[in-house]
Amino acid sequence: MPVILLLGADAGWAAEKDSSASSTEIVAKSTAKTRPLALDRMQGAGVASSKVRLKVTATAYNSLPDQTQGNANIGAWGHRLKPGIKAIAVSRDLLGMGLEPGTEVEIEGLPGRYRVLDKMHSRWARKIDIYMGVDHDAALAWGKRPVVIRWENQDS
Repeated sequence: MPVILLLGADAGWAAEKDSSASSTEIVAKSTAKTRPLALDRMQGAGVASSKVRLKVTATAYNSLPDQTQGNANIGAWGHRLKPGIKAIAVSRDLLGMGLEPGTEVEIEGLPGRYRVLDKMHSRWARKIDIYMGVDHDAALAWGKRPVVIRWENQDS
């Protein structure tokens, strides 16, 4: 039986189990007026865990000196960014949904898993930034697009 956690002031949201997903996968949905929050599934008396899916806006960024205010190769939590690693920055509203530093995320349409190694300015919401090393052309080609991300949400 799913347990819904109401985190934050805006609790006006809905969740629905994805019929094509496994029994532990839960889909967070929202309307223009609401913001989805993390969902967990109870598994006995121990740790609750669930696979969370969320639609976000994805852009791309580089570690180039003219694109940042500090060291272009150091993320907000001190993680070293170097070309070739699969990393993302997340908007701060996603932190409370379980996307903490080091969380592995799958991005539908892209191969592999990406790690949350950076966070974005507080002005952004429901957004990720995909790290593309120093390849400025690749970041421009990616542009801005909606994607679905998935991650394993742990509640200890």
